[in-house]
Amino acid sequence: MLFLTNVLRSTGTMSFNLLIQLRMKEIGATLFLIGLLSSLRGAVNTFSNVFWGRISDRTGKRRVFIISSLVLASAFYPLYAVVDVPSAILIVSMIIAFFNGMYPPAAMALSSTTKRMALGFSLYNSSNSLGMFFSRLSIGFLLMFMNLKLAFVFFSIVVAMAVIPALRVKEEGVQKKKEDIHFGRQIMKHGTWALYLGSFLRQMGTSGSMSLIAVYLNDTFHYSASTIGFITAVNPLIQIPSHFFFGKLVERVEPKFISALGIFMSSLTPFLMMVPRAWAPILAYALLGASFGAFINGSSNFLGRRFHYLQRGRALGLLSSARFFGATLGPFLAGVLAEKSYSLMFLVLGIAILSGGVVVLLFTKGGE
Repeated sequence: MLFLTNVLRSTGTMSFNLLIQLRMKEIGATLFLIGLLSSLRGAVNTFSNVFWGRISDRTGKRRVFIISSLVLASAFYPLYAVVDVPSAILIVSMIIAFFNGMYPPAAMALSSTTKRMALGFSLYNSSNSLGMFFSRLSIGFLLMFMNLKLAFVFFSIVVAMAVIPALRVKEEGVQKKKEDIHFGRQIMKHGTWALYLGSFLRQMGTSGSMSLIAVYLNDTFHYSASTIGFITAVNPLIQIPSHFFFGKLVERVEPKFISALGIFMSSLTPFLMMVPRAWAPILAYALLGASFGAFINGSSNFLGRRFHYLQRGRALGLLSSARFFGATLGPFLAGVLAEKSYSLMFLVLGIAILSGGVVVLLFTKGGE
């Protein structure tokens, strides 16, 4: 049931990422405000994932947070269809981002309660990727028959429908801690801080590289909007088998090496974008999808093995926060560098991702 819940939620939430930008352009928002939208949402998510993760750890009731997040977010999403002031859309987006922060820590922690933790994480991650793939395809199809306002209502209903399978998600009883270890000491004990830093650098590089990708592909390769849509769909399509492959591999190989491999593979994406060949963007997106499966499954399992169940919400929430923080700074840095040249932008961001892999490989400690 959690798999189906994730698919429906991801289909809806991933669709809004694009629809909101189109809506803001429709009501006359400046490019600055459209860019500010991502930064503000990222800033709120950086805080909210850790905040809600800590509270869910204290209560141990993960399903309550999953259902609450879905209900509250789906109640606010339709406002995008009626609000016609750019600043108001920014406020609505921040409110929704705050409530959405309930979901990832609780859902990931709940996924880690299965007997095979690696399988639980791979199912969770693959369901999100499947939802992302559906969202990319459905947007292109639906906007042929309905306007943006109706699209917002449609995807709000999709998110609300995720509550139905969520009500049937099974949750084990709260486990008692064997020992009360301070969360901060746990982070330093295994060099977990390096994993968070590496995650931040990877996300800063990938989000920055992708933040102007539609404009870049149109300017450089003269691709149409529909062609760009199909190319970007390669990413979530490849993510799905990647999650299962690396989810299986992480049971045999130390998770820190799988995570580092994913980060190193991610660094190839901006470098490939610099290659002036038609096949380069397609291969870049394919590698981005494959690398994400390695990175997120390696990182999730590393944290799942080193933190008690009643600390995993905060630990996994902090992972999401590190990534959101990177996603907040990456596009800003990309915008500054792109003013000079796209090549400089891709080069700097690729090096940032590479350095994240080095940090994880050198400073994160293996073993249980």
